[in-house]
Amino acid sequence: MTKFIYLFLDGVGLGADGPSNPFNSQENCLPFLSRLLGSTLLENLKLDQPNLLFKALDATLGVSGLPQSATGQTALFTGRNAPAFLGHHLTGFANGSMRLLIEESGLFKQVIAAGGTVTSANLYTPAYFEAIRQRKLRYSAGALLSLTAKVPFRLPEDYARGEALFWDITNQYTAQRSHLNLPILTPEEAGRRLARLALKFDVTLFESYLPDFAGHRQDLNQAREVLQLIDRFIEGILTEKAEEITLVISSDHGNIENLDRKTHTLNPVPLLVSGPDAAEFYPIEDITGITPTLVRLIQKKYN
Repeated sequence: MTKFIYLFLDGVGLGADGPSNPFNSQENCLPFLSRLLGSTLLENLKLDQPNLLFKALDATLGVSGLPQSATGQTALFTGRNAPAFLGHHLTGFANGSMRLLIEESGLFKQVIAAGGTVTSANLYTPAYFEAIRQRKLRYSAGALLSLTAKVPFRLPEDYARGEALFWDITNQYTAQRSHLNLPILTPEEAGRRLARLALKFDVTLFESYLPDFAGHRQDLNQAREVLQLIDRFIEGILTEKAEEITLVISSDHGNIENLDRKTHTLNPVPLLVSGPDAAEFYPIEDITGITPTLVRLIQKKYN
């Protein structure tokens, strides 16, 4: 039976080979993915094989300026052209206009309406909700998917049961900034945990912001470490996942692929799909295409 893991990696674009690109052919930061795809992640990589697809997606969506997180993530998670709706690219957290699009067209609401089941694998801490209450933080587009669809957030007790992950994948970064005293995982353990959780739902979303953080810091060593961690995480997912699960990976905008600049980039973002439904994603040309494809496949499953 068709199931999906939707892995969102913030700030990953496809750029030219060169020393400022940590994906460059000399670095080998992604040994597992390079073996899987036959190449590192560069601008001209395209692959269409049985159960495996890789291609570039447009993230600008016909709107001038650099793509940004709030509109990019809303586009990824709704299938709507969020920057065109707003009139510009919006950085940071979702505003009222983005919430409106998510209320109307959020992936979670659409999957539930089609008869499917959904979850976010991300752990949300009590401190996060307190910061929201005090208006020190606003909800991200991903958090609004759960909130608007009334899908329960995963809490520390879910993590303790092996059914949640921190956004940093291993809890290494988060453990230094919280008092929850939850265990640190290896990237492979985190990947296996996500794959096991995905057996229980039709669509399981997980979001990691590590690449965008590393890109903004313009530190090649940190970028290497982040990409190596993500590579091991993906290997853990693909090693553990059941045959019926299709892994879908994409991003909202470029960043980490060009460490010469502190800002985002105009580069396309990757679409990597591994699993039995990979070919269904081939027609997609930009980041608005992922949610409609997921929803169509869930509708097909239940109708």
